[in-house]
Amino acid sequence: MPEESVSSGEMTDVVMTLQEVAAYLKVSEKTITRMVQAGELPGLKVSNQWRFLRAAIDDWLTRRMYRQASEQLAEVIQPPHEELSLPLLLTPNRITMDLQPGQKEDVLARLVAPLVEEGTVNDPTRYMAALIGREEIVSTAIGDGVAIPHARDPEHSALAKSCMALGICRQGMSFGALDEKPTKLFFLIGGTSTEDHLRLVARTMLMLRQPGVIEGLIGAGSVDAVVGLIAQGVTV
Repeated sequence: MPEESVSSGEMTDVVMTLQEVAAYLKVSEKTITRMVQAGELPGLKVSNQWRFLRAAIDDWLTRRMYRQASEQLAEVIQPPHEELSLPLLLTPNRITMDLQPGQKEDVLARLVAPLVEEGTVNDPTRYMAALIGREEIVSTAIGDGVAIPHARDPEHSALAKSCMALGICRQGMSFGALDEKPTKLFFLIGGTSTEDHLRLVARTMLMLRQPGVIEGLIGAGSVDAVVGLIAQGVTV
């Protein structure tokens, strides 16, 4: 059976080689080999060759960023990209205050709805399929009551431009988090490139680790209060 492969410029297939993962994470192949052999990176050996799921690598990277030092996260988003500012992207019309518990597809559809209405999503059906497909591989709930839904392949996500949306479910819902806690905050991250995606994840992580931000967002009584907390929580 022929191996699945992708060019270094796209990396859009589900399965990645060791060389592609090294290029994606911008480290040496020797480093990737050491990490996967030590069990630090999710991979599978097939016919003496390492293979990696793109979604599993994205999930590993996201969770690692969530626990990364603020100084290291700040390096990810340099140089500054003003168009990726969280206060600029999380506008009032993109914030859902009364997100109700339900099936993942229903929750994602509610998050996507304002982006569709404003014309940011070029192909709603394809974008929803990309979001659901990502959840079917590994849940995007990272714990501490937070999920960051996103498409598996940012470069082909059917978006007109990078964007974000936020849904708040005060009562919480099961979303497959590793810590098994209910998820209450849903930050939909819509990057149109891998670089934009990683910058938006890093910016979101930096904001969420500010004291009181998660609790404040969950308990906010209005969209204006949410917007204010986001602005206060952004440090870079």
